[in-house]
Amino acid sequence: FVLQHGYKTFSCQQFDVKYVMECSKKFDFSWLNKPTLDSIMLAQVAVIKQLNADLVIGDVAPTLKIAAQITGIQYVSLLNGYMTRYYALNRKISRTHFIYHLLSGLPPAMVAWLTNFGENISFKKIQQPFNSLRLKYRLLPLPNYLYEIEGNINLICDLPKLFPQKNLPSSFQFIGPLIYQYHEENSSWLAEIPSNKKVICISLGSTGDWTKLGFLNDSYYSKYTIVATGDTDKVLSATHIVSRDFVNLAQLLKRSGLMICHGGNGTIYHGIFNQVYMLCLSSHFEQEWNIDALERIGYGKSADKFTEQDWKIEIEAGMMTYVSRFF
Repeated sequence: FVLQHGYKTFSCQQFDVKYVMECSKKFDFSWLNKPTLDSIMLAQVAVIKQLNADLVIGDVAPTLKIAAQITGIQYVSLLNGYMTRYYALNRKISRTHFIYHLLSGLPPAMVAWLTNFGENISFKKIQQPFNSLRLKYRLLPLPNYLYEIEGNINLICDLPKLFPQKNLPSSFQFIGPLIYQYHEENSSWLAEIPSNKKVICISLGSTGDWTKLGFLNDSYYSKYTIVATGDTDKVLSATHIVSRDFVNLAQLLKRSGLMICHGGNGTIYHGIFNQVYMLCLSSHFEQEWNIDALERIGYGKSADKFTEQDWKIEIEAGMMTYVSRFF
């Protein structure tokens, strides 16, 4: 898509995405260590100088703020609403964190206080290797990691109804979700889907566990047409399932009555904009924050603890749920 629009690209050292995701699932942030950060940051500095950049734009690239400061370049940070210092709600603790069950029986106000207290400690701990790097390059240390991912200008790629903010300074502004609008000719195959059957769209991104949805192969679900995108191992292979490596999600959702997804940022906004209810199987804690927002506004529900009977009930209910437009 980038090349089709005439932009040039460049290579630069970066984190091992697969390793980072595996660590994140275990709440392990050891991948943010000083040697790795230093190496990646220096690679970014080299690219900025090589391209003689006038501006740097980053999508929560951990070391990019330091690289921009060293090179004296203005940094624009694209942020999710839940990752700012001004988020008006609580970032709830993950259901998979061992502390979650210890807090489950406590009053909500106490849970919120304890979660915020633990979060502050965690963000300060995560910032330690960054501050070591900052001292090495004679930059000022920062209080915690949320400061590190801020830029000179900060663009929040969310809707305030999902992720409200409080007391935003002038360097922050909402610009809404960034969704690529690609050509519709790639969706001609949709005409082959029977018009007399309801359609379920499944999109689990690059992090989803397709084995959790193996039950959809059962003939019970043959009353639907199920379109699975990204199921590279073909876990879903029954005759009522259409498997595609890639789809124009916006076009598919115009035909769908329900989406089963992972709760990724781009995916949930596709669901909202196309007024499709979502049942969500999260892969990591940031997706849980997205799903919490969907549940709060009535646009979706977490399916992480669903039994197979729950799935039958919730799929039927989700098909009947009216999702209004609020943007």
